[in-house]
Amino acid sequence: MSMMTLLTLVLLLSLPFNYDAQELPNKTYQTNQFNTTVTFRQNVCGIQERYNRGEITNLENALKGTELRTVNAISQYFRLDETGALDEEYPGLTAVLLDELARLGEFAWRDTYAVTPAPIKGKTWTHLLQWTSETYDVSVDWWANSLHRMSLGVNFPTGWYDASIIMVGKKNKSSSDAFQMWAWLAPFDLWTWCLILVTIVLSGFTYCLLEIIDTDSDRDHLHDSPLESIFLAAIAFTTHFEFKPRTHPARLFTFSVSFWAMLVAAAYTANLASFLVVKQTPQLQLNSVEDAVRNRVLICVFENTDADEALKRAYPNAKVIRKVTEAEIFESVLQGDCAVAITTVSSWEFWERDANTNRECNLEWIGRKFRNVEAGFATRADSGTFCTSLIKDVLNILFLKMKDEGFIEQAWKNHLARIATIDCQDRNLRKEDEINATMNLKNMGGIFALHLILSAAAIISALMYKLYGKFKPQRDKLAKADICFDTQHDLQQSNLNSISSLNYARGRLAELALASGSQESDSNMNEKQMEIINTIHEQLAVLVEVSCQSKIVPDHSGRRMQQYTQPTTM
Repeated sequence: MSMMTLLTLVLLLSLPFNYDAQELPNKTYQTNQFNTTVTFRQNVCGIQERYNRGEITNLENALKGTELRTVNAISQYFRLDETGALDEEYPGLTAVLLDELARLGEFAWRDTYAVTPAPIKGKTWTHLLQWTSETYDVSVDWWANSLHRMSLGVNFPTGWYDASIIMVGKKNKSSSDAFQMWAWLAPFDLWTWCLILVTIVLSGFTYCLLEIIDTDSDRDHLHDSPLESIFLAAIAFTTHFEFKPRTHPARLFTFSVSFWAMLVAAAYTANLASFLVVKQTPQLQLNSVEDAVRNRVLICVFENTDADEALKRAYPNAKVIRKVTEAEIFESVLQGDCAVAITTVSSWEFWERDANTNRECNLEWIGRKFRNVEAGFATRADSGTFCTSLIKDVLNILFLKMKDEGFIEQAWKNHLARIATIDCQDRNLRKEDEINATMNLKNMGGIFALHLILSAAAIISALMYKLYGKFKPQRDKLAKADICFDTQHDLQQSNLNSISSLNYARGRLAELALASGSQESDSNMNEKQMEIINTIHEQLAVLVEVSCQSKIVPDHSGRRMQQYTQPTTM
């Protein structure tokens, strides 16, 4: 074996060897939660002294070759597979950030990390932060930066997480989100519509009764057409008046109908506008946490978190319901147990995309931020015993560099894209476009659909009448035939009257002739008179025939002309 081969083997054996595809938590650095008898923090005071002496000129590389002992909170941001090792497909956002930090700072962490669950009962997240920062080099999670935590000796590098406190509430859902076939009926209830229908029918029959009592009540003689009277009453409901009353009782009744129709139509129009316009204003406007506290609404919050502690300090008398998990605060809002949930911006961006929690996209961020907070990793504030503050300074430089390069922003977007099971952003954009159009097809579609149905029915009925040759009802033909008959009778009577007049004139002429003694001209006069009478008979016959064949025939009243054509008998 050559010397080169031996050296290579020694170097390989000296490197940490991992038998798994991904690293398991290092059992050497695992301990019971809140065990204060041990600490795994490394003493980096030697590195600090070298930096102070100027041997390390670039603080960014001060941890080069070091294996940081980190503790990671098990969550969606740090994912383990079923074997307990880092998830090979996607280890989580904090693992991605640690990998980039290790690459830039030339240190390692995957072989020396430990994991910890949520704090045990009776302890808060601040207690867990304090213990992990005292026990490990770096506590990895989204620890919210606060004065209270800094006073406990916790250091915070530049954050990667927006822990600003906000309110999340339930959207004010509108029934207009769905197609409303019968939205145009909404202004009145069922009984009001039934009463309107009954009123229209009774009004039609009442007008027919007035026609029976006095046949001159309407110019169109509707006493034998109750359906036409009902139709005119229905037309009056739409504020179109088609009655033609001629008597005072009929005029009084039609005034009553038109006035009723005007009031009902005005009420319908006013109510229809309020029902069809989409109302997006919630009943209670909450623009801040202060508004929620002042209005005494129930507030749900993830217990023992920084948001819970901040709310408790600012508003000790607020009506707060504390939940064991963060998912429960959103479920409580959806179920109506709480009016709002207190959470953070980045947490909301995650839960907004969780189909199990926000399955119908019914939750939304409401109001202003309660407090601007940055969150990220944490270390112990120690510049003398273990000099852990040096680690914080190095991580701070590396995080700033990653932020300037856009790595953190892109990593966050990739994380959301990976874990998202529902896309509410696209839904909200579509709904906003629909809401901006105040009168849309969803709430106006019912009226158009009804018009389409009635139009189709009219077309079908017209085709059926055309198919069977019944453009006019038979009773209309008979009525017009009666008009022609009456016209012929009137013309014949006029003919007889004319003949009587001529006979009378003939007698008078004969008397005058006898008185004058003109016997010779009597026979000639008789012949001329007969010729005149025959001519008059022929002209009257022609007039009677034309009157029955013409399209213009006088009606019974003689006040207007009706269109009619009498078929000619060949």
